[in-house]
Amino acid sequence: GVDVIEAGFAAVSEGELEAVSAIAHAGLRAEVASAGRGTRGDIDAVLKSGASTMSMIIPTSDLHIECKLRKTRDQVLKTTEDCITYAKAHGLIVDLLAEDATRSDFNYLVKVFQTAVDCKVDRVTACDTVGILSPDRSFQFFTDLAEKIKVPVGVHCHNDFGMAVANTIAALGAGATVAHATVNGLGERAGNAALE
Repeated sequence: GVDVIEAGFAAVSEGELEAVSAIAHAGLRAEVASAGRGTRGDIDAVLKSGASTMSMIIPTSDLHIECKLRKTRDQVLKTTEDCITYAKAHGLIVDLLAEDATRSDFNYLVKVFQTAVDCKVDRVTACDTVGILSPDRSFQFFTDLAEKIKVPVGVHCHNDFGMAVANTIAALGAGATVAHATVNGLGERAGNAALE
């Protein structure tokens, strides 16, 4: 019953690209996605892999924008516009994953997502990158987000404090319609929400 399988990160290495490609060409009923950053090189790697979908990762918190990307908010908006337009023009389904969304300025996060919607993004996903949500906060965050965004909203929770599954369930109750999960909770650090 899984609708989308993120098979890997095609731009990481030739081996990873081959793995994504093998899964993309396996004849599965699910969409096969590749993760990638908001760069043309990463988009081209997804296209080369044959994946139908790109999980496009673009940071939205000021901490990530300033310290990781060394960019401004306006530059991130321009990157969002350029990359989604390019990916859509090449036939990809695009899920914009806002990295560190739960520590982002909420109004700016909405602005990034609205820019994506204007560029015909298929869905947007707010990432709780360092697992700081609680179920109550998750419910309020996704209630507020779902009221403002008119494409499917996804939730991507990390399990740093053991709350990924609870926070995901709360987000679904609040209006998120796409849940990112992993088999046995695999993922960075303490993992992501466990599918089972």
